[in-house]
Amino acid sequence: MASTSVRLAHRDDLSALVALENQCFEHDRLSTRSFRYFLTKSQAEIWVTGTPINAYGLVLFHRGTSLARIYSLAVHPEARGQGLARQLVEAMERSAVEHDILFIRLEVADDNHGALSLYRALGYEPIRRLQRYYEDGNDGLRMEKRLQLDRPKPPNLPYYAQTTEFTCGPAALLMAAKKLNDRQALNQIEELNIWREATTVFMTTGHGGCSPFGLALAAQHRGYQARLWVSNTDAPFIDSVRSTKKKAVIELIHQDFVERAQQAQIGVTPFPKDIQTVQQTLRDGEQVILLISTYRLNRSKEPHWIWLVGMDEHYAYFNDPDVDSYEWKTPFDSHYVPVPLADFAKMMKYGRNQYRAAILLSRSD
Repeated sequence: MASTSVRLAHRDDLSALVALENQCFEHDRLSTRSFRYFLTKSQAEIWVTGTPINAYGLVLFHRGTSLARIYSLAVHPEARGQGLARQLVEAMERSAVEHDILFIRLEVADDNHGALSLYRALGYEPIRRLQRYYEDGNDGLRMEKRLQLDRPKPPNLPYYAQTTEFTCGPAALLMAAKKLNDRQALNQIEELNIWREATTVFMTTGHGGCSPFGLALAAQHRGYQARLWVSNTDAPFIDSVRSTKKKAVIELIHQDFVERAQQAQIGVTPFPKDIQTVQQTLRDGEQVILLISTYRLNRSKEPHWIWLVGMDEHYAYFNDPDVDSYEWKTPFDSHYVPVPLADFAKMMKYGRNQYRAAILLSRSD
């Protein structure tokens, strides 16, 4: 099999890429606008072969994480059988390693036997079947390859995507609770009920975020044992609220949460200064619902709750309840997200006062 030159696409390739897309696919086509976006977006790369272009591969890198996704791969019908798809996948993998990527993922139609054979030969493993995933009604398979280190993914990691922009805390809590109790319901009414119990009412300009004290109370109310790590016991998120009246409401609710947590005998300790304590807590079997700043994920300085599901000497892994469709994400991209520990340590601080908080969940036996 002869080696073909593989290069990164540039803006002048836009019309050729669109033409190739239309020649290769009848459904689920990328638009001219999408290609233009990917060609100018620093978190994506398009690799191409041929003059004129006869094949391309599109890989997405998720900001702030060590996760990549092969979003699309196309080879002109007259150029198939020459090994171009393999060369493009290998080029994307090499680039992913240079980007310090740990996992690379993709989706493929389950009747695309040629592609499935290639991906399996390259070390990709199916991890989930997708019912009626494509526009033509075909099922799909999600596949994954670990590019660095040889550590297995923990089994049975529940995933639940938040259904509103302000319910990340309840969604993260539901995932952690489901891990402890398989009978725990994962649905919108439970998500919204937890939010109603845990919200601080006001945050920034819209609906409120969830207090760690409120989330701990909601968890204990549902029969789980909860304790808290907080860097201080002041009302969280209040610095972003300008209205004096709204601040007064937040303070009032926060004090009520604190008093009710004391009555419920929810333990409150300072947030640990060393990452080893967090690692040991996970090894001990407690579920960690963690507050992070989203700046390193999307350049938006917002407080956000995630479910921390694992750590090793190099990476932290979490389930992110937020699925940003604008960034071409699916729940698949927010499941078991790897982040280098040095970056993760910086995520675990929110706001000017570097507020840190976590709810630690265990069975109440």
